[in-house]
Amino acid sequence: MMIPNFHDGYFDGFWIGPNKLIQFFLRTANQQSFVLILEGVQALALSDIKQGNIILDLVFRSTEELTHSDIQELYGVGADTPQAINLLKAAKEREFQVLEINSSYGAQGLVLFQSWDLSQRQVQP
Repeated sequence: MMIPNFHDGYFDGFWIGPNKLIQFFLRTANQQSFVLILEGVQALALSDIKQGNIILDLVFRSTEELTHSDIQELYGVGADTPQAINLLKAAKEREFQVLEINSSYGAQGLVLFQSWDLSQRQVQP
């Protein structure tokens, strides 16, 4: 499925499930609702979650695009420490990806994960 344009859409919430699974509930600016499922989640760093979170953009970055700064934010370690270097190396060896959530208002952060799926959901009025 192509990723819809979530610019000026909404981050409605998330659910942390078993087996390293997270579901994000998203809406486009024209009110289409979606569930983004991330599997194999290794680290999650979200902040500024508020009522009415507005998405600036969602950026999926590949293994090759992982950085020391990502590891610093995800794990709370110094960017150039041996621990960060080892965590980055391990993430690249396991071919993890990063979802970067940027907001106009509210929730923002990073998720380190293995795979994802997106499906449209029907919301009851």
